[in-house]
Amino acid sequence: MRAMARAALAAAILGAAAGAGAQDDMDDLLGGFEDMDDYAGAADAAGQGGFDDRPWDLGGSLSAEGSYNLRDHASTTGTDYDGLSRLRLRGTLGLDFDLGERWRGEVVATGWQDLAYAHRDADYTDAVLDTYEKELEVLDAWVAGELGGATDLKVGRQITVWGFADNLRVLDVLNPLDNLEPGRADIEDLRRPTGMVRLDHYAGPWRATLVVTPEHRFSRNPPFGSDFYPVTDGDGNAVRYREIRPDDFEDPDYAAALLGRFSGWDLSLNVARFWMDEPFLDASAFERSPGASQDDFENAAVLRHSRVTLAGLGVQVTRGGWLFKHEAALVDGVDVTRTTPLEQPLPLINAIPIVGALVPDAEGRALPEDTRAVRRYDALLGVEYFGLPDTTFAVEIAGRHLDDFDDDLALSGYRELRGETALRATRDFLNQRLRVILISVLFNDDGRFWEATGGAVHRINAEYDLGGGLEVVGGVLIYEGGDQRPFNVSADNDRLFGEIKWSF
Repeated sequence: MRAMARAALAAAILGAAAGAGAQDDMDDLLGGFEDMDDYAGAADAAGQGGFDDRPWDLGGSLSAEGSYNLRDHASTTGTDYDGLSRLRLRGTLGLDFDLGERWRGEVVATGWQDLAYAHRDADYTDAVLDTYEKELEVLDAWVAGELGGATDLKVGRQITVWGFADNLRVLDVLNPLDNLEPGRADIEDLRRPTGMVRLDHYAGPWRATLVVTPEHRFSRNPPFGSDFYPVTDGDGNAVRYREIRPDDFEDPDYAAALLGRFSGWDLSLNVARFWMDEPFLDASAFERSPGASQDDFENAAVLRHSRVTLAGLGVQVTRGGWLFKHEAALVDGVDVTRTTPLEQPLPLINAIPIVGALVPDAEGRALPEDTRAVRRYDALLGVEYFGLPDTTFAVEIAGRHLDDFDDDLALSGYRELRGETALRATRDFLNQRLRVILISVLFNDDGRFWEATGGAVHRINAEYDLGGGLEVVGGVLIYEGGDQRPFNVSADNDRLFGEIKWSF
C-alpha cells in the first residue's frame, strides 16, 4: 500500500513535468539567506515615509482549518483518533510601525480555538488539550534600524534563517520548529520566532552577522497522548519523562555568519554555540537494584539538552536552469545515552526507549546507564531544476554521522548514519493563482537514501488564490511507519486537511 502511494506520487510528479507552462524569477531561487531581511533597505523605506506615508500599518488574517483522519487508530495512551481531528478557528494580527526616520518595528500575535476537542467524545490527556485546544502567542516582536551607514541592529523575537536548503536542515539551527502535526507545512512556515539580538555589517559582496539569543525556545513536538507521541516502553505503552530546560538568559546562544554573494554563486561560513533542540535521556540517577520498577526508572530518568558547538559552511551555484546546493557542519558536544547489559535481569523493567529511537526488546537485560558526548558530522546535497515554465523540481539528501559509535549506542537505538531524502515538485496554474505541491520526505539509515526504513511522510496539496485576500488550501498526508520517531507510531495517521484564509 505504501509502495503504491509512493509510486502514485512519483507518477503525479512526472505528469506535472509533462504539462509544465513561465519561468520562476531568479531572485526567488537564489533566496537562501534573503529571508534574513536587509534592514538597511527597510530603514531607507522608513526614512522616505514608508507605509504610504503613515507611521504604522495594521494587518492580519482570519482562517478556519480542518483535518480528518482516514484510518481508525488510537494513540499509545489509548485515545481514539478516528475521524475529525482538527476544526481550528485562528486569528492573526500584526502591526508594523516607524520609529523615527531610520528605525522600524513589528509585533505579530496569533490565537486559535480548536472546536474538534469539544465536538469529539474522546479521552484526551491534559497535555493534548493544553497544546492543541487553544493558544494565544506573540510571534514576531522586534525593532530594527541602522547604527551607521553599513551596520544594522535588530532586537526582539524574530526569525534568522541560515543555509540554502528549503526542505531539510543542516545549518538552519537558530530557530526551533512547530512539529505538532508532522509534514503538514513547509519548514519556512514552521519556524518559531525567538528572542535575539542581531547585528549585521555590510562590506562589498559580504555580510557579517552576529547573533545573541537569550531566550531559549525549543521545537513544539507532539505531547503525551497525541497520536504522534513516539516514546513508548517495550510493550508499546506511552512513557513520559521530565524535561529539564535551561532558563532564559542562562548561557545564551551565540552565533556568527559570513555571507558572500557573487555572480552565479553564494558562500556562507557559520559558527554557533547553542542548546541543541533534540533532548537526550539521562538515566544516571537511577539505581539498578533488583526491586527497581518501571515507575522508579521513569521518575529518575530526565530529558536534558546538550550544549553544542557548530562549525559549518554552505554553497549554492546556479547554472542555466539548475541550482546546486551544499551544506556541511560539524556539531561537537552532542550528548548521547549509553545502554549497557545488566549482570542480572530486572524483571520489573520493560525495554526502555531513547528519545528518537527504540531500544530493542531486551526483556529487562539492558538498561540506559549514563551519557557521553560525541561529535556528529552533517552534510547535505541538493539540486533544483527550474528550466520549465511555472514548474520546479527539487531533491535534497542529508546524512548525519555519529563519531565514535559503539555497541552501547547501538543498543540505545542510535544509528551510526541516519539519512533524510526530500523530493519536491511545484507547479503553478491559472496565471499563478493555483499552486500544486507534491513532496515526499524519507528517513533511513546506513546510507540507503532511497529507502524509508525510518519512515516517511508524503504530502499533496493545492493552494488557490480566490482574490480579495481569500485563499483556500486542501491536501492529503500519507505516513509510512518506520523505526525513527514519530513514524514508529504514525503509520495509520493518514489524513485529509483543508483551510480557508482571509488576509487583510
